[in-house]
Amino acid sequence: MTTAVLIAVLVAGSGSLTDTPPPAVAVEPVPTTTAAETTPTFDASGLPRAVSDAVNDVVPHTDLGFALFDTRAGRTIAALDADEPFYTASLVKLLIALDVLSTGDWHVPAEPLRADLTAMIAASHDGIAESLWNSGGRSAIVTRMAKIAGLQHTRPPAISDQWEMTSTTASDIVTLYRYLTTQVPLAARDLILGAMAAATNPAADGFAQYFGIPDGLPGEKWAIKQGWMEIQRAVVLNTSGLVGSRYVVVLLAELPLSTSYVQGRAAVTAGIAAVAPALTEQPLSRKEN
Repeated sequence: MTTAVLIAVLVAGSGSLTDTPPPAVAVEPVPTTTAAETTPTFDASGLPRAVSDAVNDVVPHTDLGFALFDTRAGRTIAALDADEPFYTASLVKLLIALDVLSTGDWHVPAEPLRADLTAMIAASHDGIAESLWNSGGRSAIVTRMAKIAGLQHTRPPAISDQWEMTSTTASDIVTLYRYLTTQVPLAARDLILGAMAAATNPAADGFAQYFGIPDGLPGEKWAIKQGWMEIQRAVVLNTSGLVGSRYVVVLLAELPLSTSYVQGRAAVTAGIAAVAPALTEQPLSRKEN
């Protein structure tokens, strides 16, 4: 049984809105800064271990794949097994949405397709994903977007109609978010980020999808895409997104098959909560050994 953790900032959701999402994340352009300005004041060397311990304290025997990226500094602050493959579950819906926009020359589509894209991301609507997956060429979507976005480790599913079994890594999710926020044309970018910032709780299938980033970082602004499913060997729970206007946080998790969703959500949320000190830029002199 394994669990992967990745840090970035995106989440999906749908269904009836029972929790009000925070204001949308405004992505700042990367400023020109000196080396001193881009050096984090928080020593994040112990962060991967802290995230792993937090998850395993709740659900033991969990493997982690983790990455935290600072867009202002332009580098990864902390990572753990970030190049290890994990199933995307609904994170692949970001690739489906971006492929629709890319093949349409990045024009924001008219209704009802625009509403469908929003619902697929914000509510994590499986039916819409299924329809767009089939019309877009199934596995070809992953191949096209991996090439366009520069995803080195993302692969289509072995069985082409199982979009949720696409594989990726924490580092590739970070790369995807960087592509989204720096290269996708503004109108198309705003459509995706707006849907991510409006992630609903519960999702369209009734799943409580505010685990991880939303519940683990209370008070932070976010734009997220989540993923969840059960496979033969494990429970898969993924949280990813943009936090504030600065950080990409991604946590991909495979938990033991005996894990309930309640336990799994608590474990992933605990892992994300362990990241909070790195986001507050505490001085090195205040770091605990």
